[in-house]
Amino acid sequence: MIVYGQHIRMNEYGIQELCPFDYLDFYEANIHPYGIYNLGGKSEKIYNGITGETFRKRYPEGFPESIQILHDEKLSKLQEELKAEGKQVCMFNLYILCLFFVEKARTKYVALLKPTVQETLSELKGVSRLSFTGESGVMTESTSKILIETVLEALEAKAKETVQEYEVEKIVTWNEISNKALLQSYFVHDLSLFLNKYFPVRRKKGALVSAKEKELILYLLKLFGLSQERLTDKRWFQLMNYYERLNDKLITSISLVSIGNKVTPTPLCFIPYSLWSKGKIDWTFKDSPRFNGEIGCTVKF
Repeated sequence: MIVYGQHIRMNEYGIQELCPFDYLDFYEANIHPYGIYNLGGKSEKIYNGITGETFRKRYPEGFPESIQILHDEKLSKLQEELKAEGKQVCMFNLYILCLFFVEKARTKYVALLKPTVQETLSELKGVSRLSFTGESGVMTESTSKILIETVLEALEAKAKETVQEYEVEKIVTWNEISNKALLQSYFVHDLSLFLNKYFPVRRKKGALVSAKEKELILYLLKLFGLSQERLTDKRWFQLMNYYERLNDKLITSISLVSIGNKVTPTPLCFIPYSLWSKGKIDWTFKDSPRFNGEIGCTVKF
């Protein structure tokens, strides 16, 4: 495995060593999507997903498992072929960056919303009985027509309000509810974009990455356990297309989440009740409504 001189640094003890974070630093400084938000009277960058600083803190003992790439013949061969294309790919740096991409995708937060009044009404047809549960857990039932009509009328009046109010059922990570294609598509997109920006060499007209870069990306998918088998170029195109369709429909907002005495700005993707309540989420959102929170709406946690 070739180690390129541009990634060698002199440490505090005067010893030369490999710096494994050059790619991660470049990605965070030039590519990692973020928003500028006015929080507490000052502008702050809020990154979409885990930050490089948080990622490093999770690995205080370093990355000893990265040594495996030294013995990977496929990566060595790809490194030589990419060098012939004018790309000196440092596999150690790439390993750390890919590990970051995996964690960034898996640790994004998703807020699953409770049913809105409209969604509740749509499921209330032919109501003949109401159940009430008190704070003590005791349940009381009623078949009173007057009571049922009063409750339904109150719900209908609430549903007609112009400013909508939503409530969060629970907050989960993508790793808990995502499918394989979702994680694959974000990994493929992030790594393709990085290679394109970090190695600004001539590629085929309109191509984001070369054929060898695609081969590297798809091999790394398997190496990091995101795929069980070797994938083809066709799958690269499918995953990139999946990312574009999905990313266009996901709406991410910045929410101030209070944990103890600390208020933390957190990017959240809000998933409507209608999309997650029946089990498996359709991550393409095909023919499905999405969360269209208008200005003025509120979300309670």
